[in-house]
Amino acid sequence: MTVPFETVRKTLTARMASFTGIEQGRIEYPNAEYPNGGVFKPPATGLWCAFEIQYATAGFAGMAEKPHYRRPGQVVIQCFCRRSTGLSAINKLADALSEHFQSWQSGHIECFEASQQVVGDFESYHQINVNVRFRAG
Repeated sequence: MTVPFETVRKTLTARMASFTGIEQGRIEYPNAEYPNGGVFKPPATGLWCAFEIQYATAGFAGMAEKPHYRRPGQVVIQCFCRRSTGLSAINKLADALSEHFQSWQSGHIECFEASQQVVGDFESYHQINVNVRFRAG
């Protein structure tokens, strides 16, 4: 079964929304509406995240009544902390996100391993990405 993109988006976004390791108001979702004028504003203190789904090239998976395709990709959760606040809290957040997503499955959507990518320091914040491979279909 080829899983529709909207089903993938809803399923993976719902998984992020069920994460309790950070307040939902500290997570930016793609093209979401926010009460403060429609734009996500990072908090003045503490951690925050941005959630994104990146698709890779789909592949043929089989034939039944019609062709079946698998849609691979990765969930990218950008984690941020203010500079000069240490790395302990952001690393604990990355660990918790990894545990929440890796080896998780819902229907025909399954998540695999999670990896941490240190992006580094920018202006006033430090960034670490949690990347989780997934396959739909």
